[in-house]
Parts: sequence; C-alpha cells; structure tokens
Amino acid sequence: MPGSAFLRGDRVVLRTVEEEDLAFLRDNVDDPRVRRPLTGTEPTNIETTREHFEEYISAEEDLTLALCVDGEIRGTITLFGVDQRAGTAEIAYWLTPEAHGRGLMTEAARLLVGYAFEELRLRRVRGRALATNEASKGVLRNCGMQREAVGREAGTVDGEYVDMIHFGVLREEWAADDP
Repeated sequence: MPGSAFLRGDRVVLRTVEEEDLAFLRDNVDDPRVRRPLTGTEPTNIETTREHFEEYISAEEDLTLALCVDGEIRGTITLFGVDQRAGTAEIAYWLTPEAHGRGLMTEAARLLVGYAFEELRLRRVRGRALATNEASKGVLRNCGMQREAVGREAGTVDGEYVDMIHFGVLREEWAADDP
C-alpha cells in the first residue's frame, strides 16, 4: 500500500494519495456511478488527473486522503477550504461503486471530522450533497451534521439541474455525538 497511514479506523485506513494512485483515480472518477454524484461532466485522462493531483490533492491547504480497505484504495476523502481564522472547513468524498453500502465512507468521514475538531481545533465542519444522493446525505447525517440550507438547482446531473443540500456540525455537537 503506497503512502503512509494518516488515520485508522476499525475497517478503513486513510493514507496520503500518491502518484501511483493516479490511474485508479482516473478510472474511477470517469465511472458514471462516481462522476454523476460529483457533478462531473468532462472525461479525464492521466494528464488531467495528474494536473488535478498537483494542483489540489498535493496542495498544502487541503487534505485529500485515500480511503483504503485491506490495503486497497476504494475512494478519497478531502478536508478543504480550511480557514483556521474562522475555524471552518468542508468535507467531500467519493467511493468506488463496489464499496457502496458497507458504511465505509461513514467511518472515514467520522475519522476526518474528528481530526478537524480534535487536532485542527476547528469550530465547524460542513458538507454538501445532491438532493438526489441519499447515501451521501446519510454519511453527513451520520457525522452529526444537520441540514442547514438548500442551494436550489445548484448542481447538474445528466444535464438536469438538481438542488444541493448543505449540512454542518459544530465542535460541541460533535463532542456530544461522539460515542
């Protein structure tokens, strides 16, 4: 498994994303079952994936981690828009379709939200999901997030406008929710 473990859960390991992961990222982000919920419309190739890796995944201000199960990468999760002064950040994630429905992303998201509150000492973490994406909304709710707003027709899927649901959780709510 390339990259070192950054956070460990019961079933998932979150590690750094490495250049060796680029082909996996390209192949899976182009899969319509992954691309559509991410509102992606453009095909990717190894060069555009490399550019994304260099510009965003490797960026110091964002934290993008590979979600691994049994040593195999199954998706990514990102803490981005970190504003230390305001004490806020946002999470985003995707998972290979074969790994859906097993609670893996919920475990990963809880690890990353915990890191944001406990180690970065942030005050608020937010997330967004398409109104049509029940699984993603469930992940955010399972992190203690509450629905805060609706961005009407803020995303597109297959050329159709879809509402975006905004969620958030405060540090004290997270502490109260932590088992």
